Amino acid sequence: MDPELLQRLTAALAIGALIGIERGWKQRSEQPGARAAGLRTFTLAGLLGGSAAILGSDLGAAAFAAIALAFSLLFGMFQWRDTSADNEFSVTSTVAGLLTFALGGLAGLGYLHEAAMAAVAAACILAFKNSLHAWLRGLTWPEIRSAFLILAMTFIAMPVLPSTPVDPWGLIRLRELWFLTILIATISFAGYIAVRLLGQRAGLAVGALAGSVVSSTLTVAELAGRVRRGSLTALDAAAAASLTTLVMLVRIILLVTFLAPQFIAVILPVLGASAAVGAAGALYLLRPRAGASEERLLPHLKSPLDMQSVASFALMIGGLNICIALASRWAGETALLPLAALSGLADVDAVILNVTKLSEPSPDLATGAILLAATANMVSKSTLAFISGNLRFGAYFSASSLAVVVAGAAALAFI
Repeated sequence: MDPELLQRLTAALAIGALIGIERGWKQRSEQPGARAAGLRTFTLAGLLGGSAAILGSDLGAAAFAAIALAFSLLFGMFQWRDTSADNEFSVTSTVAGLLTFALGGLAGLGYLHEAAMAAVAAACILAFKNSLHAWLRGLTWPEIRSAFLILAMTFIAMPVLPSTPVDPWGLIRLRELWFLTILIATISFAGYIAVRLLGQRAGLAVGALAGSVVSSTLTVAELAGRVRRGSLTALDAAAAASLTTLVMLVRIILLVTFLAPQFIAVILPVLGASAAVGAAGALYLLRPRAGASEERLLPHLKSPLDMQSVASFALMIGGLNICIALASRWAGETALLPLAALSGLADVDAVILNVTKLSEPSPDLATGAILLAATANMVSKSTLAFISGNLRFGAYFSASSLAVVVAGAAALAFI
């Protein structure tokens, strides 16, 4: 007895059984003999695929092809009769049966781990039918179209973009710029989908967290507008707004960790202390109170993956990169700090992308620019809270932001 051969056949049998359990459970209410394929059929299909692959390796590819063709015709015919009798229009079980045979053959050839991974993935796809359909129904065509456009531009257009600078001064690197733009857009798109799919089940805090992944500034503006309209109390709005600051700090830590880990030794203690204070303040403001508003936050935001948003973000990062590079050449790297402060009033991500991957200043200066941009962004949102909301909302949010800044400054002093 060949132990390796036995292992391959066992794996093929297990793959068939795994998919067969899911298919059989879905058809468990049918009478015996009323279904074309269940647990036993799929288990045998996996074993047949493994046996056919082993025979094909000894007798030639023609032997495997003959067995595969015969199985496909017979299985397809019985599935057609089954769906016709039930007046259904589904080819899922047919594809699952053919896939089971193929994965059994893959295991028979010795690719055990690959075949097992594919079988588990297939079983999950089959098992989560209702969840996948519900998720698909929740999407809109503009969102799907935007995602497809970005995928096409990432996997079709980006490989043909030049990896070297396209200008004589070495300032514009299209491929790296586009990759970083897609990175931020994808993160924002995930938050956008979370906001839209949560629906009425989301509470104020959950909506604020998800909305701030899309844009913390727009989320604060939405909260301020609702405070001004009287649909949300200033204290409830400040509690949700404080969460946007926490999300922004976590985003900065994650981006720096992923893009420039050499800065994390300074960034993590400072922003970690700020995030801890921000989380404590948010928990305090979110504590249960008598008469607290139960209304949730629903930011009226468009998909961040529409082409206008992506192009605007790319132009902003590219323009900021050129300004920083030119200012550094004319006035030295110290020009980065005022530029980071001005840019941070609107967006922190663009500053991070520039100082970590595009402009590449000295580590100390880059760290200072990131921290300064984060501080400027909190000042900008505090001002927005006063202007778009009211005095109480602005005071609550400004106090929370000030505590976060002071905590970060104290941590920086001890480094």
